[in-house]
Amino acid sequence: MSRKTGGIMAVPAMRQVHFYKAHSRIGLTNAPIRQTDLNTGVEEGAEAVLTESFLSAFPEHELNEFSFSDPEKIDKDQYWKVLAKELSDFKNLINSTLKQDQTQLVIGGDNTVTFSSLSALIERVGRTEEIGYIQFDSHGEMHRYGTSLSKNFHGMYMRPFFDTFDIPEIEQLVSKKLKSSQAFAIGDITFDGEKSEEEEFFKQNIRDVTREEFLNNRISVRKEFEGFCKSFKYLHINFDVDVFDRAVAGATGIPEDGKWLTDEVMDLIKIIAQNPNLSIDISELNPKRPGAEQTIILAQKLLTELLA
Repeated sequence: MSRKTGGIMAVPAMRQVHFYKAHSRIGLTNAPIRQTDLNTGVEEGAEAVLTESFLSAFPEHELNEFSFSDPEKIDKDQYWKVLAKELSDFKNLINSTLKQDQTQLVIGGDNTVTFSSLSALIERVGRTEEIGYIQFDSHGEMHRYGTSLSKNFHGMYMRPFFDTFDIPEIEQLVSKKLKSSQAFAIGDITFDGEKSEEEEFFKQNIRDVTREEFLNNRISVRKEFEGFCKSFKYLHINFDVDVFDRAVAGATGIPEDGKWLTDEVMDLIKIIAQNPNLSIDISELNPKRPGAEQTIILAQKLLTELLA
């Protein structure tokens, strides 16, 4: 990442960053599909990534924290009301503390945190047509509640931004929607259930690049992705570490679904980093799972590349 200037190695300037630690597993009311536990520990992901040594690379950074309620402590009859309030509270925290020249960077936590971070960007920008949404993930995250098998909000949080959502408390939080042409997904998406409603919606509306397509058509995919990134003044990057192969990043909720390797993802990250107006969130890193140290280092590497 360094470059030579007059024979001296110069370190590139870093963005002015405002970090947000989002302690969350509120979107996990039930065990994820094909899993036996609630991914307990994912709420500590931000603490694991934003270490003192990592933050020292950003001497002028600012940092805030937000803790969502533990799902088992919420009355089931009040869940959606509590969730909606806390999603709004976190969004408001971001927009009341973020300075104009700062890059918003949220570290989760389960994927629920993305709802607030993207909502904050939309509220600040106002003109949704200027926002491009990039999703690195091995899952679609676009279930409706009525057709979801797990009933976990962490697999539904993106649907309200692209369609009408079937939970009124959540639907009313998204007054400004995005068009499907504003989304670009990278990942080998695993859908729950055979020919699910989510799969039908996702495949009809969202551009998704699989690892096989990328490896077979690297030049054309890069060109298409560059064109997408240049089409928008603002980019929001939603990065779930389970996009990676489990040998690369095993400390995540459902590690067996990811396929991508580090250099392949970094190739696309470098394209994103050229945009001056980024909003970023990283989620689903669980420091209590095997492979935690390797996964944490990888997450820090991704952030350093995006922020330089």
